[in-house]
Amino acid sequence: MAEDALEGRRLTLRALTEGDVPALLEAATASHDALRRRLSWAAADPTLEGEAAFVERAREAAASGAALVWGVFETKGGALAGVASLEELNPPDRGHARLALWVRTGRADRGFATEAGKLVVEHAFKRLELRRLSARLDPANRAFRRVLKKLGFRYEGCLRADKRLSARWIDQECWGMLRGDRPAPKAAKAGGKKA
Repeated sequence: MAEDALEGRRLTLRALTEGDVPALLEAATASHDALRRRLSWAAADPTLEGEAAFVERAREAAASGAALVWGVFETKGGALAGVASLEELNPPDRGHARLALWVRTGRADRGFATEAGKLVVEHAFKRLELRRLSARLDPANRAFRRVLKKLGFRYEGCLRADKRLSARWIDQECWGMLRGDRPAPKAAKAGGKKA
């Protein structure tokens, strides 16, 4: 299931290629301390071989229809800002996917996660015609919670001691969004100013 690039105001999301492996390694290395606190796949130190394997698994998942993984690139300059994905797409008649997203250290607090998330949500509901998206997060991850709220996700509950991370069991907050839950675009005031 090859997908086109998703174009935003400041970002372009596109499939990762072998040529992106060095930039992915650099981003994962720079972000390693933050990532390993949140994501089980980041427990080991990043390596060129590990990032190449990630790119290959992403390509295979897209080809099988199981997931879509995009590199999040800044439009100006083309720097890799992070990775976004829609996972758990199979079986297709389920109409559901799980949103995952990370923005590298040094690119946080610029609105990149929200912009990338909007592009992926729009793609999921309009292009893929999914009926539901979900996301899970460590309750301590306040930044991703803020992004999910901005995107229109709703809190659905907490799975206690659901995920093993760094030799401890952590809770997972569950967030969800139905196609009809998306927030309406902000209306413009007279004179062209946003509300």
